[in-house]
Amino acid sequence: MKIFEPLSNASLFAGKRWRSAMSAGREEESELWRYLREQFSFISELGQAYQFEDYLQGIPSTPPPYVSAALDSRQEAASRQAMALARKALEEAPGPDQAKHALILINLLNFLADTGQTADFEDFFTHRLDYAPLAMASFATREEAEIWLKGLAEPPSPARILIGDEYYLAWYSREDGSRGVSRDFTIEPYIEELTARGIPPNTPSFKTREEAEAWLVHHPASPFSFLAIAGEHYFAVHHKRLKRHTLHPVARSLEEWEEEKKTAARQSAQ
Repeated sequence: MKIFEPLSNASLFAGKRWRSAMSAGREEESELWRYLREQFSFISELGQAYQFEDYLQGIPSTPPPYVSAALDSRQEAASRQAMALARKALEEAPGPDQAKHALILINLLNFLADTGQTADFEDFFTHRLDYAPLAMASFATREEAEIWLKGLAEPPSPARILIGDEYYLAWYSREDGSRGVSRDFTIEPYIEELTARGIPPNTPSFKTREEAEAWLVHHPASPFSFLAIAGEHYFAVHHKRLKRHTLHPVARSLEEWEEEKKTAARQSAQ
């Protein structure tokens, strides 16, 4: 996945400047650097890295940098301000590496504009704390997810998906054609943190899952909520893009997360 190295480096480049501007009290500039940095999170979580790699092939490599015409109609938008900041960073880059990072940020803005995703990204950026971690597709079973993955000539990768009530990571390597799905412990840290603060004493209680799901249709979690089903606590997660909720049994989720952390610690030690 060659595209991930320049994307990651550009994200680090923006992150350093975000922290520098923030520590210097330049709030507006720091927010724009955060905007540029979050582009990486957006396309990564939606599995669009290879699409971006292909997009770069059609961008002129000679100066001045290409700027999408789709941005012209968004003069007041953060994307226009971010573009001005990224172009300034390109012009003032002290070396070729920094220039490459700035150019990636510029072309991420262009990619989002040319693919009609700027408004979606700005919603993601502005309301990220109001949304659950993104998942781009939902499947009832792992078999369904694997059939979907195998049926695509070039799947989105890596991309979070939902299988039943769990997060999984769907991945594909353009270099060797391999692909697969693996469990992704995305929501468990949230459950751990919020449970540690204490489960609210007056959580909604239901006899069956069907009753809970019917109630959530009219009372969506924002984006998380505790409830009880047949006396057991669950963590409800609202997936706005997919128009559904997942329900995570708190006790089992915490046990699985502890096991996952122990496994990761053993692998790290080895």
